[in-house]
Amino acid sequence: MLTIECQDSISPTLNKSQASDLTALVARDLNAVLKVTQQSALVFCGAAFASEQLLQPKFPIQQSITQYASAALQGQLNADQVLSIGANAGKMPEGLQPQPTTQNLLHLPFCLYTHDLDLAERFEAELMHKGMVSPPTYAELTDTFKSTIKHANYMTYLDLVAMMHNHYQQLGLSHLWQVIEMALVNKQPKTAVQTQTNNHFYLVDHLLFTPFFSWSQFSQYFATNNSEDYINWLMAQRLSLGAFSVHGLEIKPFKANTWPFGQDKICLGEFEKNLIKNSYWTATTTQASHTEQPAITHYTHPQAGVVAISVQKGDQPIAIHYPINPQGLTTIEQDLRHQLGQDCVTIERDFATHAQQLL
Repeated sequence: MLTIECQDSISPTLNKSQASDLTALVARDLNAVLKVTQQSALVFCGAAFASEQLLQPKFPIQQSITQYASAALQGQLNADQVLSIGANAGKMPEGLQPQPTTQNLLHLPFCLYTHDLDLAERFEAELMHKGMVSPPTYAELTDTFKSTIKHANYMTYLDLVAMMHNHYQQLGLSHLWQVIEMALVNKQPKTAVQTQTNNHFYLVDHLLFTPFFSWSQFSQYFATNNSEDYINWLMAQRLSLGAFSVHGLEIKPFKANTWPFGQDKICLGEFEKNLIKNSYWTATTTQASHTEQPAITHYTHPQAGVVAISVQKGDQPIAIHYPINPQGLTTIEQDLRHQLGQDCVTIERDFATHAQQLL
């Protein structure tokens, strides 16, 4: 990939003429760095992607480039050919459209096809270390994107994986990258990770299974009466699932009706049986509501926001709704308005102060 760090936001796609001009310069740079002497083909994608969109299981951007290359070059991917892929009215071909991002570090991917094993080894070993763009290429990038380019260099997918590994490590989130990297580089990804805040993640291929606990379950399973422990788990859970999701892992939340699992129960069947298929899930207490008018209580925390929403109605058990993602809050409110109408009482309570009411 050609990696650029921009000072300002840019239009993420190049039209066909711009892509062709940049591709010619990239081909010249690569030939100078790698000393391409045998037949090979270069296919360059004129679109700038965030790191997360490139680093996804099975590398879909790379696969799409190869599909278009095979079609355009009719299978002759090692015949000294250069192909550029550009946008039409800002739209790239299917599978190659960059997603909106606010990041300044972006990557324009390309594929080099060759039967020359020595060239392939040099590509992996030397591209990043020797791959500063030439002055003409830098000037073309600046002119094309109409932005100051702070840095521009060539790197491989494995270079980007290593860079992201260091980034997550510096943030103290090595456990997250351990899961993501396993999904990226292993042929049969499978791992289990537990954090100090009692978050549990089970990766199978591109599927990420994770248990969700109510405050009552968390208190019981992990022997704590400190509601702040639950908040730490909840915020770590949200951060982790956000990171997994942008890297293309399919999140599979499930209810932890028993805990811990016995060794004979850690299997896909056990996870699938308790999957949460909506954007929120519901637990009930043994207490009855004993209310004449339906009441909705939002339990909130200064950092975590809404932790849970309880519903008291007549003599029914108190229902406690826990959102899985931000959309879950909206869905809970919509469902409750549909069930209870607009006249029910809504109460706001601090979770830390009133956590015992949810046990």
